[in-house]
Amino acid sequence: MKKWKTIKSKTVFKCPYMKIDEDDFEMPSGKRGKYYIWQRPDFVVVIAKNGNDFYIMRQYRYPIKVKAYEFVAGAIDEKETSLQAAKRELEEEAGIKAKKFQNLGWYWASKGCSRQKGNVFLAEGLSFGERKPDEIESEGEIEIIKCKISEVKELIKNGKMNDNDSLAAFSLFMLKCKS
Repeated sequence: MKKWKTIKSKTVFKCPYMKIDEDDFEMPSGKRGKYYIWQRPDFVVVIAKNGNDFYIMRQYRYPIKVKAYEFVAGAIDEKETSLQAAKRELEEEAGIKAKKFQNLGWYWASKGCSRQKGNVFLAEGLSFGERKPDEIESEGEIEIIKCKISEVKELIKNGKMNDNDSLAAFSLFMLKCKS
């Protein structure tokens, strides 16, 4: 199978949270075009579960102007493993530490325009403390909600938990874990 060829690549936008590259490419057929690829750090999504209880967040999300139901998630910092990021994000956003982490897999966040990966973890054996939010999270009005799996399913079914990261994470959980 012939591969697509990158002719040239340049960064056309950059800020502390992302950059956008413009690639000139050539397809195996010889046809040429441009692709715009946004680059963001890979991230983790953490499903926090204690026995039959799940801990999800309800957080104000500025871009969509609503309080959204979602699992804990956040970027993997430089020189940090995905497991280290999962532990840090769970404590920062939810004030939760876990004795056990299980890697459930990963997925492409938006493969049509990015190379960003989402890494999914199940956290169990939870203990609860204080949240340690970063500057933006401290303004984000995060509420931690305890619920049963049936309630998580209802939130998804009713369109209240509808972000791609939570849906992908819950799909991996349902396929790989007994609930």
